[in-house]
Amino acid sequence: MVSQVVWAQVRSKAGRLVERPVRELRGERLEEYEAVWQPPRYQGRRAIATWWRPADRARHVGCAHLGALGAAVSLEADRDVVAFASWPMRLHWADDAGGYVPDFFVRLADGRVRLLVCRPAGGSPQRWEAAAELLEAAGKQADWQVHVHEGTADPVVFSNLQRLSRWRHTRLADADTARVLRKVFAEPQPLAVGVRESGLPELPTVAKAHHLIWTRKLLIDWSSPYMPHRSLVWAPEGVV
Repeated sequence: MVSQVVWAQVRSKAGRLVERPVRELRGERLEEYEAVWQPPRYQGRRAIATWWRPADRARHVGCAHLGALGAAVSLEADRDVVAFASWPMRLHWADDAGGYVPDFFVRLADGRVRLLVCRPAGGSPQRWEAAAELLEAAGKQADWQVHVHEGTADPVVFSNLQRLSRWRHTRLADADTARVLRKVFAEPQPLAVGVRESGLPELPTVAKAHHLIWTRKLLIDWSSPYMPHRSLVWAPEGVV
């Protein structure tokens, strides 16, 4: 079936659902399209649907369950990712109206596209095999990468990402504060100690320092639980 044409259902700018062969979407900025689907809401639903707002973008992305939320956090932290959106298309074969909705459409810094999908826990292996075949064919026809998110390999790293993601927004970027803190952290020391040594106002400086850690302009050991009063922070070599 990989040789069959894959169709995609997307929303037009007017909000109408339209269908096109997926190869015709090559080059389309689907990360800017509205979602074609949202998880159903009903009493007793076992998965937890939630929303994530990428830094400095007005539109939230939907996460059908906590595994998808983890994938969104990982995408946000990925330096190669410039934008991503949830559920902007439904893929299907010409003779199948059901199809599959990828979790995320991802735009990379080099212009390439990645479909990121979270394999559902449990469920029918046959259904997942059919979805994987559909995704593989769509990727080949539209020249998209297809990645299956299997969860974060290191739970400590992911816990650090979750914690520091609160300071991901660029409104916290401050070049003057960054220059002072890079000098203060020329030698590794705990964040709380360095902030006190900087002489800058404590609360806003802590927030700006965390933003610098999120953007990797200050460094930590991501493999150890991050604690501001104990974990060492340092500036990258050669950066003043």
